[in-house]
Amino acid sequence: MISITHATYTVQAAYAEQNKSRIARVIEELRALQRTDLQYSVFVQDDGKTFIHMLLCTTEDAHKAFGSLEAFAAFQRGLEASQPEVLPSVNRVTLVGSTTNVLS
Repeated sequence: MISITHATYTVQAAYAEQNKSRIARVIEELRALQRTDLQYSVFVQDDGKTFIHMLLCTTEDAHKAFGSLEAFAAFQRGLEASQPEVLPSVNRVTLVGSTTNVLS
């Protein structure tokens, strides 16, 4: 079963570029691991400061591996210190359907 985590928050406009840089470091660290059991995508809304993160994991080990990334810990510390306009809302969601195979 695929575990899907959805997170959304809004940063202050002055922090948006730094947030993108921290996200890039997380993605870089993930790519270096070459894991096929997780997929991580981040989007920003048209306002340039509301971010949406989607983490898809096929195993509990993948979810734990993501949570243990040093770059992700640094991202979380930076986000908290930036005093977001809207605090992160994190939810587990269930896939109902998709036009592509999701982590098959």
